[in-house]
Amino acid sequence: MSCVPMNSTSPKVTVLTPAYNEAKYLAQCIESVLAQTYQNWEYIIVDNCSKDATLEVARRYEQRDKRIRVIHNETLLSQAKNFNFTVQQISADSQYCKFVQGDDFIYPQCLEEMVKVAESNPSVGIVTSYRLDGEKVKGDGL
Repeated sequence: MSCVPMNSTSPKVTVLTPAYNEAKYLAQCIESVLAQTYQNWEYIIVDNCSKDATLEVARRYEQRDKRIRVIHNETLLSQAKNFNFTVQQISADSQYCKFVQGDDFIYPQCLEEMVKVAESNPSVGIVTSYRLDGEKVKGDGL
């Protein structure tokens, strides 16, 4: 496993997880962000008034790593409004963002590879990735 150290030339990536009742999978999601080979990131988890232990799971990780910030909505927002609110939390010094749903995970090289593509191709506006649905690869092709 290579590990891309954080330095002044590494662009900051904001990882975003808008979450509602994701306690069952959220630890796996957060662990996948913590396992990234690319290290210059912040992680914002927005709990949208979950009725399960989502907030507690997120807060445990927030205490472990200062790059993780947890926000708890005081009122339930629609999914679209919660996504928009989540995007508004990105730090001004962040150059890229990556959504990871609370019931998903990313492979350890995900941020490293996505930043590499973005930095090598400055005219590209969006870098995305394939996704697995069970054992089937989706999102391939144009």
